[in-house]
Amino acid sequence: MKTILVLTPRFPYPVIGGDRLRIYELCKELSKKYRITLVSLCDSHQELHMEIPDDGVFKDVHRIYLPRWRSYLNCILALPTKKPLQIAYYHSKKFARLVETLAEKHDVIIPHLIRAAEYAKNLDNRKIIEMTDAISMNYSRFSERKNSSGLKGFIYCIEQERLNRYEKKIAEYYDYSVFVSQYDKDFLYNDLPLLYNKALVCSNGVDLSKLPYNFSPESKKLVFIGNMYSAQNYDAAYWFATEVLPILREYGEYEFHIIGRIPQASQKRFAQVEGVFATGSVDSVAEHAHGSIAGICSVRLAAGVQNKTLEYMALGIPTVTSSIGLEGLFATPNESILVADTPSEYVEAILKLESDPDFAKSLSLKALSYVKDHHSWSGKLRPLIEKIEELIN
Repeated sequence: MKTILVLTPRFPYPVIGGDRLRIYELCKELSKKYRITLVSLCDSHQELHMEIPDDGVFKDVHRIYLPRWRSYLNCILALPTKKPLQIAYYHSKKFARLVETLAEKHDVIIPHLIRAAEYAKNLDNRKIIEMTDAISMNYSRFSERKNSSGLKGFIYCIEQERLNRYEKKIAEYYDYSVFVSQYDKDFLYNDLPLLYNKALVCSNGVDLSKLPYNFSPESKKLVFIGNMYSAQNYDAAYWFATEVLPILREYGEYEFHIIGRIPQASQKRFAQVEGVFATGSVDSVAEHAHGSIAGICSVRLAAGVQNKTLEYMALGIPTVTSSIGLEGLFATPNESILVADTPSEYVEAILKLESDPDFAKSLSLKALSYVKDHHSWSGKLRPLIEKIEELIN
């Protein structure tokens, strides 16, 4: 059996959405034909010693501890250089030595995100970089916001330029690069034909077996699924909570439920907003989202495809997304999804869903058909699987 070495900057377990979900589903699909070795950085002893589920995805797992203090020091040392802080943060000599040793016994190497790409760029193996998003597009969008001044805005501005250069340069070392959205591919490589032609677009999928369809709006409950350690998710949820929900609550006792990992300080900040409930991590997203009249995807900084949108659609929860959140999807506005960007547009969409149950049910059913037809993981990952087969054979 041919072998593939997968490099991740974060341990993919537990599989709780976002980047971890994508690389896990990719490896699960690859494990049907290939022997997969995982090499991952861990920033806590809990991750380092976590018991791995017996799911048959990885034949071998190697973990390297990189404490956060070391990552922060890496970033400080990188400030005077041209290296992106995203790359410096995940630098580990021990990880690099292990990758170099294991590479000799593997046919293909797949680093997940540019954060792990540096470790394989000079190796002789056939290799594919799983870019997922154009991270510099995220940073560019932040820099364009009105409130992007101050130290954070300054760092984002510097990092955006560094990332953009790096994302273009690193792809030269790889046989192929992979994005979840055509928007990301165009943003980075539209004027670089050699890189553009070897960049694949493989969108995210959804596992319907874990997300049972159940259209059952029972209350004035709105839901936002997302990891609040992500700056993009936090910005989206806090903007909705403070800019949209107060207007909406003039029409009734609407509640905004945020489901996902969240720092304690952020949870306290949300608790100060009337009508907002941040649950933190939960055992069952489907159970906690049950009864919602709308799933909210109010992202303003994101790139790529939003998993939360696909999850709402699979669960039967009518989705209201921003224009940015719609990027990378082919769902039809007002048919299987609603699009809003301003507070008044969100309010209008949500009131429409509540006042017209037949319209909400139709939107829900068409959204389910959309994810069934267009977002199976095996279907979305097929172009990448085919390229891997070509490289190996």
